[in-house]
Amino acid sequence: MATEMISRICKSCGQEIQVPAELSAFSCVYCGAKLSASYYAVSTQPSDESDLAYVKEHLLDCVRDYPNAFKQFNRKLYESAYRNYKEDVSPVFEAMDRYICAQPTQRQALLSGFVEEFIAQWEDIHRNPPKAKTKAARERLAFSDKLTLAWFTVPAIRGLGLSVSEEFPALLRDRFNEKYPDNRFELGTYEEIQSGFRKHGFCFVTTAVCEAEGKPDDCPELTAFRAFRDGWLSQTEQGSALICEYYEIAPAIVAAMRYGDDEAKVCAELRRDWLNPCYKALQAEDNAACREIYTDMIHSLRDRYGLYN
Repeated sequence: MATEMISRICKSCGQEIQVPAELSAFSCVYCGAKLSASYYAVSTQPSDESDLAYVKEHLLDCVRDYPNAFKQFNRKLYESAYRNYKEDVSPVFEAMDRYICAQPTQRQALLSGFVEEFIAQWEDIHRNPPKAKTKAARERLAFSDKLTLAWFTVPAIRGLGLSVSEEFPALLRDRFNEKYPDNRFELGTYEEIQSGFRKHGFCFVTTAVCEAEGKPDDCPELTAFRAFRDGWLSQTEQGSALICEYYEIAPAIVAAMRYGDDEAKVCAELRRDWLNPCYKALQAEDNAACREIYTDMIHSLRDRYGLYN
């Protein structure tokens, strides 16, 4: 008895492959990607127009249905929040992937079309949101939604291992930053972000600024700040509490600067408004003034990104 064969589109490379119908898992003969029958269960016809309708209906929901997601961007909550989010939104991007893979000759046009659909919906929802009546409130809403996009949506798409997982976020980033140059974001992965929380993998704020300016790790400023932290600051009760708070929140701040903001612009602001005055206070041996300036910087960044433990 002949084995029943069915046609599938590889979600990684977009090639059409023939597989035995009874298999629950199989590999693409072209690229070697590991595939499962469950991925195709939602639609046995990859080119079904229902996939297109589903993506259009739910694309921006992946951001707007999670208005408080950015508040879970901290060491304690991010891992579980991200995994729950990724599971919730995966059907949207799997449907996008199926639809695009079914029409390989139109791939770039379809990808660009989905990007423009996202931008159009974003523009529409943020033009006159019902709960944001003032310009400042609208700008804050758009900024918070951008953080959700950068910290959750993009890493989730990239973590799904689909053929669109790199192309769509990159195209969206480029188009979004072109459209909204004052509300930029950059591409990150869950692994990059989580490693910063777990292993202190991110440079802390002063180091991040100095790195952005091309200064070495042993430059005079960093040496002075570390001596201040490990010396006078650590020997006071208030200073010890500040150090503990800093180590808890600093990785999230640097991640926010790197993926959810215009890092170069933020670094310039930090240099002008806080780090230069703080360094001058150290040179004048005014440790208390340095502490107050640095504390104000951290709390200002915490408030900017909505980072509360």
